[in-house]
Amino acid sequence: MTLQHPDWVRRLNLIGETIGDPRSFAPLDADELLENAKHTTGITDIGREDWAGWETAYREFVRSVHQEANLHLRERVLTRAEITRMLETWLHLQAHWSTTPTVKDEQIDAPLFVVGPPRTGTTILLELLALDPSLRAPIAWEAVQPLPRLTDPVADRAERLRLAESEQEFWADIHPGFMTMHELASNLPCECVHFLAYDFAGPYWSMHYATPSFTGWQLEHLDALERVYRLHRRMLQTFQHAGDPRGALPSGDPRRWLLKSPAHVSTLPQLFSEYPDALVIHTHRDPRKFIASLTSLLGVLRFMRSDVVDVEALGPMMEITYQMFLEGAIAQRSDGSVPADRIVDSHFVDLMADPVAQVHGLYDQLDLDWPAGHDARIRDYLANKPRAKHGTHSYTFESVGLDEDHVRATFANYVGHYNITEE
Repeated sequence: MTLQHPDWVRRLNLIGETIGDPRSFAPLDADELLENAKHTTGITDIGREDWAGWETAYREFVRSVHQEANLHLRERVLTRAEITRMLETWLHLQAHWSTTPTVKDEQIDAPLFVVGPPRTGTTILLELLALDPSLRAPIAWEAVQPLPRLTDPVADRAERLRLAESEQEFWADIHPGFMTMHELASNLPCECVHFLAYDFAGPYWSMHYATPSFTGWQLEHLDALERVYRLHRRMLQTFQHAGDPRGALPSGDPRRWLLKSPAHVSTLPQLFSEYPDALVIHTHRDPRKFIASLTSLLGVLRFMRSDVVDVEALGPMMEITYQMFLEGAIAQRSDGSVPADRIVDSHFVDLMADPVAQVHGLYDQLDLDWPAGHDARIRDYLANKPRAKHGTHSYTFESVGLDEDHVRATFANYVGHYNITEE
């Protein structure tokens, strides 16, 4: 698998080589970054009591990314900017929650989650479900700009959309091929990882950076996931308290929340611990189709942030990782660690063959009312969103360090358990 930047990106990093060590030009120092964020915002409270452990996760990540992520000039500048934006937003959130305590009173009832490995239809399923007027999904711009900036709601929405564009669509400028894998747009429903990024123990950071010591730290501190899911609820409460991002409904928008992230498939016990009444749709696909594709995707995600990416090493790592995640989910549903009666399954081949019938079947299993006109909404949406509209995502097993027969054997139990159709 060949990874290549546009010329402007390559040349920017060449400029970095002419000025010496990029670590001196764009340092990543936890103390300095946090103090700068406090100075810029005028806020010093990082929520030590309510969010104990947050600062430790932050410092562990910054240390690891500074030492291990092989960042050149561009990557260090962008990483520094991204961390700074997260820190400043975190401080503003602390102030907002302190001055607006009614945020915590918002009820989040029976949220609906889409979970499953990347490339198994999670994104298109989220978008089709989000067409339901009774469901509300977080929109990318409100996830990355969660608090108002202007008093006029129309002007504020436009400003937050404008600013969020850099957080979403700029990454595709760095590696245009990414849009063939996953569409980024500030006005689309987004994954939970984008608003869980405010806690550095969440899945966002280790997904984007090769930071092995930080990943090891996360595995040794799984209790931090309880805090991450508390943040998840608090962010939904914050969005809900602000009202419908389209301006159609007032504060306290009563619709059921619709969420999605592949990361949730590995943390179902923590998800249900925070949301015992949650409903979950678990997506499935032939592992020979999703594992190589997600490895290619992860390689590009990391290439956006570092020129040093060993994609062939990522393949076997992802094979083992998702075998563990998916076998774990089977065991949890079997032994009662999670409420199996609140989880239904969606197969990629069925969704692609007849989207309306598949989604309608999911509603029936979840005992949800099918909204009037929803058949037409789904068909119209798909007609205006053809597959591969940004190009074709090309990869091979060999290019990502995988062997097709080995993958088939690794996931044989998973495929058999869910009766997954080979593609």
